[in-house]
Amino acid sequence: MQDAKLGGTPNFYRAFLLALFGTYIFFNLGPIFWIIISSLKSRADLFAMPPKWIFDIDSTGYESVFGVGAARGTASAYGVTDSLINSVIVSSSGTFLAVLLGTLGGYVCSRFDFRGKGDFLFFVLSTRMLPPVAVLVFYHLMFARLGLADTKTGLVIVAIFANVGLATWIMKGFFDGVPKQVEQIAVVSGYSRMYAFVYLVLPMVRGGIAATAGFCFIFAWNEFAFASILTTTQAKTLPVKISAASGATGIEWTQIMSAGVVLIIPVLIFFYLIRKHLLMGMTFGILGRS
Repeated sequence: MQDAKLGGTPNFYRAFLLALFGTYIFFNLGPIFWIIISSLKSRADLFAMPPKWIFDIDSTGYESVFGVGAARGTASAYGVTDSLINSVIVSSSGTFLAVLLGTLGGYVCSRFDFRGKGDFLFFVLSTRMLPPVAVLVFYHLMFARLGLADTKTGLVIVAIFANVGLATWIMKGFFDGVPKQVEQIAVVSGYSRMYAFVYLVLPMVRGGIAATAGFCFIFAWNEFAFASILTTTQAKTLPVKISAASGATGIEWTQIMSAGVVLIIPVLIFFYLIRKHLLMGMTFGILGRS
């Protein structure tokens, strides 16, 4: 009897873990699956109760989103191409510059002791503690005076300031995991510290750079508060464009679902491209602290 109980215990834990994993997958991938199938439904099928799992595929949502096909030149043409390009430019540029500055700042904070170092680290991180609504008016007035309102340059500046603190802290942690003897040996061998930084230290933390870029890109890509206030027509990003989806029949949910799929695709492509370095960075971060 005891052997049967002991033999059944692993099966119970296995079933419990599978149920827990299934619940996690459902709540994380369920919304994405729902958006994808909803983007392929007609308006009637989208609001059908109970929900239809077998339906005729309707591409009018994507036609309206890109302003092609039957929607070309009509009132239903939504047109997200310009907003998609704006989002790509702003997110890519903001991420690159934030990671560049964060990498330099993280290296300095990791390798050098200077007066006010702790205050500096707290200050750069405190920029993420402020809710966007607390500084929106200031940014709006400042950008209007500087001629940066409704420009991609202004949004890139916002993305840099929003992410550089996070990038500095993350990169400092990765640089802390690299022994200082690496640079010391290079200097003793006759190389400069810059050479040691570029050719020895940076290759060792490229996984951390990829992980940092991933976090910064997500924040920049999904940014809505600043983009909705600081842009009007020329520099609207995709999240702002999606929020304004409305037509003669009210909120165009098929367009919103189709645009939501378009919003997800660039993030998936970005993380697919950095997947190897991202895994290396996560592993390095764990081993460097063990």
